[in-house]
Amino acid sequence: MKRNILIMAFVCLSLWATGQDQIKIGHVDTVYSGILKEKRPILIYSPNFDTSYFSRPQFPVLYVLDGDGYFDDLVTMIRQMAVINGNTALPEMIVVGIPNTRGHRTRDLTPTSNPMDKTSGGGENFTAFLEKELIPYVDKNYATAPYRVLAGHSFGGLMVINTLVNHPNLFSAYLALDPSMFYNNEDMVKQVMAKMGKTNLKEKTLFLGVGNTMNTGMDTLQMRSDTTEITHHIRTIFKLKDYLQLNAKSANLRWNHKYYPDDDHSSMPLPSEYDGLRFIFQSNRFPRNQPQNQFMDKTISAVQLRNLVDEHYKRVSAERGYTVKPQEGLINMFGYVFLQQKDFERSKMFFQINIDYFPGNFNTYDGMGDCYLAMGDKITAAKYFKKALSLKFTTEIKEKLDKLVSSPKP
Repeated sequence: MKRNILIMAFVCLSLWATGQDQIKIGHVDTVYSGILKEKRPILIYSPNFDTSYFSRPQFPVLYVLDGDGYFDDLVTMIRQMAVINGNTALPEMIVVGIPNTRGHRTRDLTPTSNPMDKTSGGGENFTAFLEKELIPYVDKNYATAPYRVLAGHSFGGLMVINTLVNHPNLFSAYLALDPSMFYNNEDMVKQVMAKMGKTNLKEKTLFLGVGNTMNTGMDTLQMRSDTTEITHHIRTIFKLKDYLQLNAKSANLRWNHKYYPDDDHSSMPLPSEYDGLRFIFQSNRFPRNQPQNQFMDKTISAVQLRNLVDEHYKRVSAERGYTVKPQEGLINMFGYVFLQQKDFERSKMFFQINIDYFPGNFNTYDGMGDCYLAMGDKITAAKYFKKALSLKFTTEIKEKLDKLVSSPKP
């Protein structure tokens, strides 16, 4: 595919994520739940992608409880850390915000019934809605990868822990923000202690964020020995943390935690979301931030750079449990950047990356054909154009091939 891509293209990668619609964050979808007997509004953000030239991508999916409260900041954060200024600290992700329906938050976000609240205890039904209705719907209609993250705060965090303990294979990673572990006489803490030692949580990841909900002037040492109700919330989270520190390794759980002494229950979600996602996806960077700078580093040979690409994506794929591939559009762009510089070795290397990772896409072979054409190797260029046409007919490629076939032989 012939394109004049200037060297400034990679400097201005952030423009890919901006434009006239940059203030629009996602859209509202609706799923009817036969399990919950109600329509559920769903907030959806999905990264843009172009399947006219590139293969359909796969994005990890972040499911967010209390979605109406946390959807916007998570989408903004992920765009900033995955796209803007060439950032690769996080992968691009689909974000699914799950708002609460009127009067049903306690029903949906409490896994067990509390005699003091007759509306409580619908958490297992809600989980069935996620597993049997919402996740299949999202997988059917959006470009999802088989890697899902569940995030929740307060009662939502309680449900995150419940899902990890009782439905561990439903998600790959769990982000529990100041979870309400005190609920129902600390029932979920007891479940963790009773079940985790019998559960293999290999390839599962948990980040536990803890806010400061103690009395002013109290430290964590004093909190641990306190018996008043005001510290009950944080004491039970610390009880969970202490148990995990002793037992998570035997359950093969990859986990981390962070205490936020300067943030309370209401202010801790934002910094904890950031820290949690960075922990979950800590290997996402390739292998330094802003890979476009590394791609342009001429002190690294084309062979060395290709090895770095393969090693990185092999490692990330092993961690996530599915094949993670480079960004096809970005790799294609650099193939043309170096083609324009007449650095044919690097240009071929980038086009070959796409051929190897996306062998079923016509555009990968078209790019390599353009490279050989610029090198003056018309016979090899024609072979690649023919391969591209065998996968998808385009007038542009057909005209290039016809011109080659009809041109006089040297």
